[in-house]
Amino acid sequence: MLSYRDFTRYFGSNLLDKDFQSFLSKTFSDLTEYKTLESGYIISEKNGVELGFNKSESVNDDIDNTVFANIEPIFSHFNIYPKSVNLVSILPFEINFNDTRPIILAKAGEPTQTKEGYADLLKSSFLIDNYKVDETIITFDYDSRDETLKFIQIRDNNLVDHLKM
Repeated sequence: MLSYRDFTRYFGSNLLDKDFQSFLSKTFSDLTEYKTLESGYIISEKNGVELGFNKSESVNDDIDNTVFANIEPIFSHFNIYPKSVNLVSILPFEINFNDTRPIILAKAGEPTQTKEGYADLLKSSFLIDNYKVDETIITFDYDSRDETLKFIQIRDNNLVDHLKM
């Protein structure tokens, strides 16, 4: 079993970094292939983990699906879901996926930022609490109806420009 901190120590690692590759191969047996144009993630469906990469250095033509310059992706964030508890046993603020938002607020304190609203693209409401701990951002994404925890995103604040706080 791992702590969420076991993942954060690799923030900033190049996808092909030897130590990072070793960690991935020892930890996961079902990772998807990283494809620059399709997604910024490699995914372990079995463990409920999505590993995200900053690919802002790549030069792409999304219309033609062409990669002109593919700089190696840098590990910058990850998402964990309820089924990931078989792999990630220690979550931020000692929360667990059975905790609802009021319980998480009691454990974690006042969020640095809360976002709530309706996303036209997803055609659904959202409720998100962000916590900034040093240069790590911890995001709790809730079902807005009953405030149950859907997933947690943990990211390096310096590596994900479009989500920087």
